[in-house]
Amino acid sequence: MTINRVEYLIILSALTETEIFINVASDWRLSHAEVVSAANRLFQSGDILAAFSLENGENIRGVALTISQIWASLNGKLNAFYYLTSQGGARWEGLTGANWNHYHKWCLGYQHDEITGLFRSEIICCSQQIIQEIINYCEYLENQILISETCFWEDIGFWKATYWKTLPKAYKVTYQHRYFELCIDSNTPQEWIDKERQAKQWYSEISHWYTEPELDTNASNLFGDEDINSYATLPENLNSKVEYLILDFAVIFNYYGLRNVAYSNHLSHAETALAANSLFQRGDIKARVFADEHDTEGTSNVVLTMAGIQDHLDERFNATYYLTPQGGARWEAMAHPDWNKFFIVNFLGQFPYEEGFFCTQREILEQLLALERLIFMYEHIPGTEKWNVLEPWEATYWKTLPRGYHVSCEFQPNDSSLDYQKEGASPELIEEYQQARQWYENMKKWYTDPYFD
Repeated sequence: MTINRVEYLIILSALTETEIFINVASDWRLSHAEVVSAANRLFQSGDILAAFSLENGENIRGVALTISQIWASLNGKLNAFYYLTSQGGARWEGLTGANWNHYHKWCLGYQHDEITGLFRSEIICCSQQIIQEIINYCEYLENQILISETCFWEDIGFWKATYWKTLPKAYKVTYQHRYFELCIDSNTPQEWIDKERQAKQWYSEISHWYTEPELDTNASNLFGDEDINSYATLPENLNSKVEYLILDFAVIFNYYGLRNVAYSNHLSHAETALAANSLFQRGDIKARVFADEHDTEGTSNVVLTMAGIQDHLDERFNATYYLTPQGGARWEAMAHPDWNKFFIVNFLGQFPYEEGFFCTQREILEQLLALERLIFMYEHIPGTEKWNVLEPWEATYWKTLPRGYHVSCEFQPNDSSLDYQKEGASPELIEEYQQARQWYENMKKWYTDPYFD
């Protein structure tokens, strides 16, 4: 028995939890047209249904979306999720020969006792023997030291294994444990290494509780005579707001793709493609194209054609885009940035900036250091500050300013950042926090998004 690959992936993605179509397209690198066609067939056959909310807050459930609604969901215009029906679940079972006796849920360390230092975990499965084996192997599988006297067994009648599948009987065990840090070296006993290998091999085998079916990958069998094309009806007029959103998305970072812009701003692929094509042709943006998943360098300075943009949006190849100096200047003309207020807070050394704080004004950095305990989840260790004057300062990959300041420090978690929320927090502390947050929010407004009709 075969099933179309895209249909199967839509079903598989919602096997244990509800899902949204944009995630399916992104996770499996599918074009929107493929997802629309396959989802439409699954809705029509009764294998999946959807739910969404109306503007008045009313929740609509148990709906078979139309093709236009599936498109709207993919383009962020309709906030909908889908789920398997009992029929859809049964179809998946028939295709995969699922062995529910091997299916299990292992909730790891979901509760921590600060006094004893112990964690609590639980395992649910139809097979008591499998649960016992997992317990026996937990040292090798999850670095757990089991406290055997804390094991508590329960019988479960009618276990709801997934939202669409209920099994007549199951077992549950809860137990407490400690975690240990694993370090395998030349002193590790060979017996322990062998047991770890045995445990992981066994767990891998029982985790494969169903068999992948034979998949039909013939595109003509998916689309048939349907003319489903993301770009068949491109907008008649270029949308300057979409152009701005594409430029704005790449002001700081140059490693995102156009699909990220579409997803984050609820844009259709058609309107994204039209605006991106205009920006490429004008010279405001260029692309870095990667040959495959192993290509880490890519080929830069590429001007994508409309066909190339569409293929990129449909995940047929991987590419990122970036602003040219001309594109940066165009963004500046639209957003009117105040570079004197521009700053970077980088606790974890996130690329492309070094760890620390950056700004054109030293006074702003000093104020950030003074208020960080009220603003951030990290704080610097006093006395570790190292100041540098950057002349010139490459504020972004396309913008260089005559001068900037950088302060690097050693950082630690800020345990007091949420003290203002605690019961009994003084009015003075709450006011101090509110003033700090207001200052920080005002400082982040270093440019103004233009108004579009």
